[in-house]
Amino acid sequence: MNRAALLFVTFFLLPVSVFGQDSTVKSNATPFHKGQWAAQFQAGSVFNSLGFIKFRSPTRALVLDVGIGGAHTEDLATDSSGANRFRALNSNAFIRVRFGWRRYRGDGAGAKVVSHYSLGVLAGFSHNASAFPTRSQQSNGWMAGAFGDIGGTYLVTSKFGIGAMATASLSYQNIVSKESSGTRSRDWLLGGSAVNASLIATLYF
Repeated sequence: MNRAALLFVTFFLLPVSVFGQDSTVKSNATPFHKGQWAAQFQAGSVFNSLGFIKFRSPTRALVLDVGIGGAHTEDLATDSSGANRFRALNSNAFIRVRFGWRRYRGDGAGAKVVSHYSLGVLAGFSHNASAFPTRSQQSNGWMAGAFGDIGGTYLVTSKFGIGAMATASLSYQNIVSKESSGTRSRDWLLGGSAVNASLIATLYF
């Protein structure tokens, strides 16, 4: 097994072993409490999102992340009469949702630094379209898979924390494309991302 594959497997197995441990161990205590909510903002090179955290105990929580994005551009040219002529259009949009179970670790009820591990499922939808004076095409796709992450948060105050997180995922993608000529095609891809780092900011309520 090469180094990248070993890292990928270890990354996914680590949260499983952590979730299986007893959350009542005193050394794992955190400042959080059952029923508490939090909002998490994640910014990274692969996935930017707004997430919501619902604590089921001081050391366990449910996590929901939603990422939405898109862009639209049009290329116009001015002809000899001064009128604008259409040259090209490109448009894309996507939504990705991740839902998982997170385990927290701290060094006591007054802990300023907490670590966390997550494991869960993901799903998404994407749309891409382009048009030119003589032809156009569009594609729609969906994806589903699993993810795992590991990170840490420094609690600046009891209501705000900043930190970093590394995430890996494995997913299946299915894409259907159609051209103005009537040609249709379908592609599928099984793949994933290795460890991708991101910054996180969390508000606790």
